[in-house]
Amino acid sequence: MPAIVIGALRALLALLFAGAVTAQVTSGSLAQEMLGVGTPAATVVTVLAVGGLVCIEVVLVCVWALVSLARDARIFEVARRSDRWVDTAIGALAVGAAISAAGLIYLLVTGAATDAQGATVAVLAAAIAGAAAALALLVVVMRHLLHTAMQLHDELSEVV
Repeated sequence: MPAIVIGALRALLALLFAGAVTAQVTSGSLAQEMLGVGTPAATVVTVLAVGGLVCIEVVLVCVWALVSLARDARIFEVARRSDRWVDTAIGALAVGAAISAAGLIYLLVTGAATDAQGATVAVLAAAIAGAAAALALLVVVMRHLLHTAMQLHDELSEVV
């Protein structure tokens, strides 16, 4: 894999990680601004947002590790270290989807989504839950493709 591609990807991953950390730091004040200072909904949304952002950070770390394995041509090694990173990313995406869905349910059950700001947060939570679930399923498909490629790699190395 070309070094420029790996460098660009790592720069973007670092930028995304920094953005996630910044979002964690500012999530409390943003939730209070949108849902009201000191409201239980703002507190719950803040906790869920921080948890969801931790899931994003875990996925970014997994991608970084997989890029390192690909760079060193170790993505197909017999120990299959790549499986651990892919499975961790799938788990983090699934947990992120569950956290977003829990936030949406909380907003709907408590009635916090009745005003314009609460409805905006609820729609955002629904979109994030759907996107995280779709990404988790996409990574499951990609894991299957990786396993197929590993089998083909193993077969070719036996032939050669």
